[in-house]
Amino acid sequence: MSAGEDEVAALGAMSNADLKREWERVQQAPAPPIAPSLLARDLAHRVQLAAAGGMDRGLEQRLRKLVASHADVPGTGGRAAAPSSLAGGTQLLREWGGRTHRVIAEPDGSFLYAGERWRSLSAIARAITGTRWSGPRFFGTGG
Repeated sequence: MSAGEDEVAALGAMSNADLKREWERVQQAPAPPIAPSLLARDLAHRVQLAAAGGMDRGLEQRLRKLVASHADVPGTGGRAAAPSSLAGGTQLLREWGGRTHRVIAEPDGSFLYAGERWRSLSAIARAITGTRWSGPRFFGTGG
């Protein structure tokens, strides 16, 4: 095995707490509140990228421009907001827990579910399941 392969294999043997500490060491920032398996994937990607000689310069410049273009957008925390691609009136159906759940997309980008207006599909998915979901993934619209 190469050094990079050894490093990736070592990540698989780390405890959740060790993965979090390693991610914080590498990033020099607090770990985000995500599953340790995702932290491991990010660390493994970085090891593989380094072994391959780094990111393509053109791609890196495009990514930096994209991040910079959203850095001053209020409410995004520097992240690009994903626009809803659902036309107003679109109905989404999802069966969960033996029940069919119906959501209607509104023209303003909000959603109607259970007689209430919601700002995101993820909030609705969380209300239905009791756990964090990507709303677009839960409803099969992308994500």
